[in-house]
Amino acid sequence: MRYLKGYSLLLLMASLAACSKSSNTTTLVGNWIKRSEFEGVARTSAASFVIDNKAYVGTGYDGTNRLQDFWMYDADQNQWTQMTPFSGPARSNAVGMAMAGKGYVGTGYDGLNKLNDFYEYTPPPVNSWARKADFKGTARYGAVAFSLKDLGYIATGYDGNWLKDNWQYNPVTNTWEQVQSLNSGKRTDASVFVIDNKAYVCMGTANSTAVTDFYSFDGDTKTWTTLNPIANVNDDSFDDAYNFAGSGSASFAMKGKGYIVSGIKGSYSGAVWEYTPGTDRWTQKTDFEGAARTGATGFAVKDRGFVVLGASSSLNLDDMWEFDPNAEYNKND
Repeated sequence: MRYLKGYSLLLLMASLAACSKSSNTTTLVGNWIKRSEFEGVARTSAASFVIDNKAYVGTGYDGTNRLQDFWMYDADQNQWTQMTPFSGPARSNAVGMAMAGKGYVGTGYDGLNKLNDFYEYTPPPVNSWARKADFKGTARYGAVAFSLKDLGYIATGYDGNWLKDNWQYNPVTNTWEQVQSLNSGKRTDASVFVIDNKAYVCMGTANSTAVTDFYSFDGDTKTWTTLNPIANVNDDSFDDAYNFAGSGSASFAMKGKGYIVSGIKGSYSGAVWEYTPGTDRWTQKTDFEGAARTGATGFAVKDRGFVVLGASSSLNLDDMWEFDPNAEYNKND
């Protein structure tokens, strides 16, 4: 599913039926805390990156228009500030990443065309965008992006076919180079998080089927390692198929662990899963406290994880939540 032209009645019904907490809330660990709403218009499929402990979020789709505005979130102040708008064409389903103190946004969908352009953002006091060398892979949307050792990568996505290729960007030389593709598992609308110089790519769909294979990419060897499928979980008391495999989930990493939040998993899901690299296993955590959604944006600042924006059926959302994975659930905060 690619969230480009609205949402079906079936998903609307699923959204209305979804609960913000699972029946296992009292036995799961983790607490969600509501934070300052995004100050731009509600949207889905935005791009984001983090520079110097500030999160930057922009572009996306508000249900009518693709967008160009960009905003900075200060976690210490719990405040959003509008920044210079993205200088490329308005778009959704783009990728964002940061490296060497600058942010990057590229690829995506403008409502008519798949895109391959690529832009660099210099944070305040400069606060400006500059176009860089176009992405050398095919124009696409629904890709993932990550950075390792000040090199950027764009992988997977959809260009009319599902993809598993991987391209490296060098900001010093402003050049692209194709590197090793995923071992298998073509996909779009996947999730990625980075822990200790490795990027972990999971989730997504291909051929209208949720993908369950799972890989890590090493920033030193520049090779992929096949990990256990995402159905391998720590606690057999929970149904490992419950709200896991799917697409459009938010993701982030903090304190040496990765997190997958909400998304489309048969229907709208509020499930939250925590990945531990040392065991190559997943643990279910307390469900997301906001409305179950797709196309949300996840990021981590100062080892604090956040989820913002997204859509639940035809309703675009602007709320933001912080997750404490080790706290007891408190419904009143």
